Amino acid sequence: MRLTPEQVGERIRAARLAKGWTHEELARRMNANWRTVQRWQKGKLPRLQTLLRLADVLGVPHSYLIDDVESVTSVADFREALADLTARVEALTRAVAALEDGSQETRESPLRQVVGSAS
Repeated sequence: MRLTPEQVGERIRAARLAKGWTHEELARRMNANWRTVQRWQKGKLPRLQTLLRLADVLGVPHSYLIDDVESVTSVADFREALADLTARVEALTRAVAALEDGSQETRESPLRQVVGSAS
């Protein structure tokens, strides 16, 4: 999903503010006029090469100013990791309950399942 020019401008602004920079500071680092920085932030974007250099100066990935895919991937990865962690916690809970019951037969099996899946 492509970002709109206004969304890119907002991301430029957010990255600039995260650095604690004024328009003038970013302009100085980009060898541009501070009004140019303001225009970028309002959605009047520069050429691609300048946009990529801008990402480098701001210390953000190039894709942050070009494409919105990265955030979706991050959320999907987070959900997958959370589901895996939840399953492991549930298995550990069952293993602890089995140990509390004192059942010799289930003592080793559930713990091996949890320890084995952690690797």
